[in-house]
Order: sequence, then structure tokens, then C-alpha cells
Amino acid sequence: MDTWEDYCLERHPAAILAADIVGYSALVSADEEAALHAYKGHFRALEPNVGLNGGRLFKKTGDGFLAEFSSAFDAIACAETMQRQMVERNASRGQSPEMQFRIGIHAGDVFDDNGDVLGDGVNIAARLEGLAPPGGIIVSGRVYQDLVGKVDVSFTELGPQYLKNIARPVIADSVQAAFATTPPVIQTRPDKPSVAVLAFDNLSSDAEQDYFAEGITEDIITSLSRVPWIFVVARNSSFSYKGLSVDVRRIGRELGVRYVLEGSVRGAGNRLRVTGQLFDAETGSHVWADRHDGKLDDIFDLQDQITEAVVASIAPSIRQAEIDRSAHKRPDTLGAYDHFLRAQALIYRFSFTEADDHLSKALSLSSEYPLASALRGWIRTLLWNPDLRPSKDRFDYAVQLAHEVLEASHVDLEAQAYAGYVLAFLSEDTEYGLSLVDHVVKTSPNCVSAWGSSCLLHGLTGEAQIAQAHAREALRLNPNDPLNYRVYMGVSLSQIAEENWHGLKETAQKMRAFHNSVTVFRLNELVAEMALGNVGRATELARIHMSREPDFSVSMFREMRARISIAKPEIYDAYYSMLTAAGIPD
Repeated sequence: MDTWEDYCLERHPAAILAADIVGYSALVSADEEAALHAYKGHFRALEPNVGLNGGRLFKKTGDGFLAEFSSAFDAIACAETMQRQMVERNASRGQSPEMQFRIGIHAGDVFDDNGDVLGDGVNIAARLEGLAPPGGIIVSGRVYQDLVGKVDVSFTELGPQYLKNIARPVIADSVQAAFATTPPVIQTRPDKPSVAVLAFDNLSSDAEQDYFAEGITEDIITSLSRVPWIFVVARNSSFSYKGLSVDVRRIGRELGVRYVLEGSVRGAGNRLRVTGQLFDAETGSHVWADRHDGKLDDIFDLQDQITEAVVASIAPSIRQAEIDRSAHKRPDTLGAYDHFLRAQALIYRFSFTEADDHLSKALSLSSEYPLASALRGWIRTLLWNPDLRPSKDRFDYAVQLAHEVLEASHVDLEAQAYAGYVLAFLSEDTEYGLSLVDHVVKTSPNCVSAWGSSCLLHGLTGEAQIAQAHAREALRLNPNDPLNYRVYMGVSLSQIAEENWHGLKETAQKMRAFHNSVTVFRLNELVAEMALGNVGRATELARIHMSREPDFSVSMFREMRARISIAKPEIYDAYYSMLTAAGIPD
């Protein structure tokens, strides 16, 4: 029998972000399939910003979503980034319908109900969203009071608003922001055969199976990447076209590839159909198309068949032995594989705690799964994630996992690179760990995570030229990856080592626009302004930073950096001094 306590919901403060598409019903009426395809692509592109800014998506509506944040700072940073990305995506939409989000944000008490969030805080955010102009952001007076003078955002006062089913008028303010588009960079095509694999469409009736279609796509990308004589654009750059009807010739120019592979996955019960189409991005013509049918248990064989067909089409001189040599360790069970794919999707949404849980489950089901172990170790190196604060136990476990990966009977190169990064970052075996990462860079030049890790590690040691060269390789392979903050972190470290304060400021401002929750980029901008003699601006940035993180101190930051084994502390002496001079407590 239910008791009174079963019905008592816990109240807690939160900032709620509500977003939806303007005129979605009309877009669906005009072309239902195109509208749905475009919306799914936009949602997939925007969703990582929620996790990146410390938020949680708790509800999807037909044409929008609701997300919960611990602070108004994080909610507004997320909203600005989303609107900026939508301007870019609409500029690149090709034949897809133009879509614009409107966003409302309110801070107040809400109730948690088994993962859902209820209360006036949610209702007011949703009503404010309805007032926002296309591409705009409206915040409540409560949010304005939390943010004014603490963020680099301008507001226009709208006065009291009478909202449907809300008893009292709500003061509202409009965020003043203009987001300009930047023309896409036309990439130089490499000498060797080059290909981009677009996100395969999920044609099953269950939209929640998107992670499975994306996982299959990523495995095909990974298999192609392991053939060293092919240049393969990495996952998130080719996935950035999802939902956009862009001519393959344009994709070829923007990603600098000769071929583009697209496809679909349809599952029904235990049956699975995977189709693929390969296009010549220079002419737009078909090179190869086929479908592969099988049972769910045959998924790895189906992926291999597509990989082999693509390789045979774009580089027929590559021997089958090269493809076989590129094979990597697969899990023992499909259950482990499913958990790994879910974890992979969550990592790209910055939901690291949930991802770690799925990786743990994958390992419990498979006797040996090196890449799952390696990713669990890598997650524990993330210093800035609010869910995973640095601790000796966490770091020791990461090192233990790295050793287990390297002791496995079959270690694929990507797992080796992650394990090497953990050892270089956290253990006494820094040189050995760095050598493992750089070995993968040389032997598997398509492994973008290895390039990113190498860039960051060389940045920490002050080897600026190597760090910057490896950053260029990582960004060439994967220019649109949400995880590229790691690469820019390495670039920033190299600029600090060189005392290149103009470059540090430029990098910080670029990254702050898209990764506003990562503390170090805000601090880098502050230090750069101080070094350039802009003391007033540096002091203002210090004040804004401390209003967001009142318990922050230079000694805390120094201690956090001291946990990184490979770092050279003397590089940062001037950096710490400038933080103190700008007003950050020692």
C-alpha cells in the first residue's frame, strides 16, 4: 500500500531551459519526412551542449525539449551555443527546410519525479519560450538577477508578462545576441584515397535506436580507419551533416575527400538490413550501392562486408590482408556491444557518468573488451567534469585499467592510445605512456583520438611545435568534433609555454563560445588579457569567474595541475602570478 511519503516529491532549485522549433506544424504539413529528418539531425547536433554545460535533458516534446541545469550560468551558456549552431546549420542546410529554435529559461524550485521534472519552474520556462522570437532567447527576471554583471551578455527589459496558467505576472528580459555565420573552410584533398562516412539513417520504428545506427556507422569508420593507406574523416565531422540535404559534392569540398558513403539500418525483431551507397564527391555519381541482410547476431559480418566493399571500390590495390590486419577485438556478446554503443553515444553528449555505467556493464558481459576498459580509464582523467571530481582513488583506478588494457591478449590501437594517455597523464610511466600514444599516431594516422591525446600531452610538456602540428592533424581529420576541446586545450598549453598571449586569447575566445562550462578556457582568456596589458578587462573576467565559482583559488588550481604527472610546473609560474594579480584569490 502506498504511503504519504511515496507522494512527497523533493523540491530543489534549478534553471530550466525550454526549446522548440518555430512553425514546426507548418513544416510537417509541407513535407513531413523532410521536416522530421531535419529536426532529428538538429537535435542530435544540439544535444551534446546540454551535457557539456552540466545539464540534463529530461523531456523531449514533439518539436522541442526541456533540460535542467544547476545554475542559470550554465543554462544561458547552453542556449547561446545552441542558437549559434543553428545559424551555422541553417546556412549549410542545402535542400533541407530552414528551422529556428526559440528558447525560454527560468530559475526556480522544481520537483523530481522519477527522472521527470515538474513544477512552476518548468511551466514558466515553457511559457517564456513561446514569447521568444525565432532564433531568440527569453529569460525570466529571476534569471536576469542571477546573471546581470556576471556574464558577458546584454539584455533588453520586456517588463511584466502575463503567462497562460501562471497566477502572477513574470518579469522577462530578452538576450541580445547576433550570431554571424563563417564560410566553411575548403579542405585540401590528400594524395591517398579519401572518404567520409555520413551517419547512417535509423529506419526502424523506434527512434531510440538511433544510437545503434550511429554505432554501426562508427564501427565502419573505425574499420576503414585501420587501413593506413586510406584517409578517413572521423565520426563527428561527417555526422555534422545529419538531417541536412547537402549535395555530396559540397560535402567532398568541405571535408576534403573524394568519396562519400551514406546508408541506413533497419531492424525488425532479430532481422537486420544494412544498406550502403558510395558516391564520387567530385562528380556526384554512384560508385557502388548494395544491401546486406542478416540476423542481429551477424552485425559484425555485415559491417565487415560493407567495409570490404568500400575499400575494394576506392582502393582496389589494397590487399585483403591489409583489411584483415586492421581487424580489432570485438566483444564476446551482443549485449556487451549494445552497452558499448550506448556508452559511446553518451560520451559524445558529455554524459560521462551514464557512459561509465554502460561501459561497466559491457565489461561484465564480455570476458575481454580492451576499448571499453580504456574508455573507462580515460573518463577518469577528465578534471573539469562536475560529476567526476579529481581524487587519488579515481586516478589510481584509471591507471589500473590502463595496465589491464595493455595486458589483454589482443589490444587494438585505439585502446592502446587511450591507455597510453592515462599512463602519461597520471602515472610515473609518463615517457612509456607518451611513446604508446605516439606509436599509434605513426602506425594508425586516422586515429583522431590519438592525435588529440598526443597534442595535449606534448602541450603539457611545453613541446609547443609538436603539440600544434598534432593539433592540425586532429582538426583536419575531425574539424567538427564536440570533443575537440581536448585539442584546443593542447593548443592553449603550447601557447602558454611560448608565452604567445595573443594566440592564447584567440583560442580562449573561440572555445568559450562553444565550451563555456570548461573553466580553464575562461582562465586562459583572463591571463591573456593580463599579459597583454588589458588589466581592466582581466579584472572584470576575474570578477565574473569568481561570481560563478566562489570557492575557486589559485592554490586549488595549482594543486589540480600537480596531479598531472607529465606536466612541467615551472611553465605555469607566470600564469598563476597573473591570475592572482587579476584578483583570483591565492
